[in-house]
Amino acid sequence: MSSHECSSKVTWRVITQLPSIVAQFHLTRQELLSLLPGRSGHNLVAGFLSSSVLRKFSTMAALLDDRKRKRPEEPMIPIDTGSGREILTQVVYAIEYLRSKERAVPFDDIWNYLSMPPELSKHRSALRKALIDHPKTEYTSGPQATFRFRPIHNVRTGDELIAYLQHQKTAQGISVKELKDGWPAAITEIEALERKGQLLVTRNKKDNTPKMVWSNDPSLTIHVEDDFQTYWSKTKLPSNPSDMRLELEKAGLTPTSQVKEIVKVMPQRKEKRRVNRKAGRSTNTHMMGILKDYATMRRKA
Repeated sequence: MSSHECSSKVTWRVITQLPSIVAQFHLTRQELLSLLPGRSGHNLVAGFLSSSVLRKFSTMAALLDDRKRKRPEEPMIPIDTGSGREILTQVVYAIEYLRSKERAVPFDDIWNYLSMPPELSKHRSALRKALIDHPKTEYTSGPQATFRFRPIHNVRTGDELIAYLQHQKTAQGISVKELKDGWPAAITEIEALERKGQLLVTRNKKDNTPKMVWSNDPSLTIHVEDDFQTYWSKTKLPSNPSDMRLELEKAGLTPTSQVKEIVKVMPQRKEKRRVNRKAGRSTNTHMMGILKDYATMRRKA
């Protein structure tokens, strides 16, 4: 075997092991290129490699060099003690506590309910201010300052619900889900008012719980005889809309679903106005007050 063939085998062995060597020893670009000094050097590996292979290994060495390069130090950030997040969490618990109460509550009761640890007692004023500024609380200042939950609708009793519905500008109903936001006993009161005839209630099909409520006037309630109710219930309406329309037409009634014939109105032609035009061209109009018109004079025979 010639020395050239032997060196070629050694060279290829080195080439195949270069990636592992670079990864194992964390070689930088300069260190890797020192192993490949070029064609003019006496290194067999560099003499055998082509320029394209050199470029590939140079690129790989540059990437490895970037990985080893020192990153800029991160800016100094104050240590997060978590006190701010702890206060926000306690605000949520305080709001839920106020929601369960139908009365105004002093701040001391809220603080005792939260059972704050001693190391967070310094945040008492911050928690108080957060509750004062919260949109879901009503704060009453004074010697006996209190907090109260602010519901979507300012209704907490049955009488307040009747008055609230009667003072509405429209007959729009109110969602029971919204009433329960600040009134835990809403469903019990609504069912009692429904039995008295003071409310009209729609219910959910799934669990038959109240869904929407409207105001109702008991004086307008009319007693309907049982015979008429039975007759009304036995009367079956046609399931097909076309049959319903035919039955109404037989009874001499005009159904709302009747197909209306579209009458096409032909557009009327507008007669063009005739404009009287004088024959010939009018000249010397700027001298009408000076010249005399002899057109009306006829020549005598």
